[in-house]
Amino acid sequence: MAEKKTPAPKSAGKNTARKKQTPAGEKAAPRKNKRTAAAPEENAIRAAVQDTAPAAPQTAADTVDNAQAEDIAPQAGKKVLSARILWNFWLDGWKKIFILRGRTSRFELWGWLLPNTVLCVLIQLLCTYILSPHFLRNANQHGFTIEEIEHYIAAAQTIFYFVMVVSLFPLGSLLIRRMHDLNRLAWKDYLEPVFMGAVVFSALNFAIALLSNTIYAYTTMLLGICTITIFYGVCYHLLKFLVMTLFYRGNLRHNLYGAPKYKGDEYEEPALNLSCIYFLLIATVGLFWLALALA
Repeated sequence: MAEKKTPAPKSAGKNTARKKQTPAGEKAAPRKNKRTAAAPEENAIRAAVQDTAPAAPQTAADTVDNAQAEDIAPQAGKKVLSARILWNFWLDGWKKIFILRGRTSRFELWGWLLPNTVLCVLIQLLCTYILSPHFLRNANQHGFTIEEIEHYIAAAQTIFYFVMVVSLFPLGSLLIRRMHDLNRLAWKDYLEPVFMGAVVFSALNFAIALLSNTIYAYTTMLLGICTITIFYGVCYHLLKFLVMTLFYRGNLRHNLYGAPKYKGDEYEEPALNLSCIYFLLIATVGLFWLALALA
């Protein structure tokens, strides 16, 4: 029988046909990679497209923040903290006494609080001198009548309490706007628990006063425990509110209550200096009154 010839694989023939023989002594030329060769051209095209691409549009908040930063940024050689700036802060606080919208920075709050405290201390010293026995003796020696001295005493007491009470209104509006600077709602988060706790505290004290001389001693004791608990709760929320408004740094960007007015780091050190001066003043006045009380 005739032998069957198996045909050669087609792939082998094609591969051998495609191969090129190189003469002896010469190395085969390396094959060029199309991707590596085209990489510099692609990078150049991408760089050109990125350079010519339009910049991302700024939002309204970014535009307001940039405008505020340009307006409030301190000029070269200009003092950030001066007597004129404190005077402007003090006047601005009294002008916005009934304005609860907007924001107040930590720098503005301490800039109003320190001059107003100094003014209150001076008025208090003057009123205390009028109420002192030394003033009464001098007035008697200079021929003032008792009615005139009583008028002076009544005027001093009226001025003292009037200044103390009226100063609470701009301080309250400043603290509320300061909470807005922290992007928080003052009444709902902090002042409402304080107000409700104070109302319940007063009602419990009134009930204890009514039941103190009755046979309900056990009920009075329970009401006393509830009163102490509510008192500590009120003090906790009030202290937290004061610590946040006096010492926390405000939101540096546009929030629900507007754009920040003083947001640079150059205003942080003056705010810290004002707070230190304020507490030193309070400590000095406290030691002075303690020395007078012990004398």
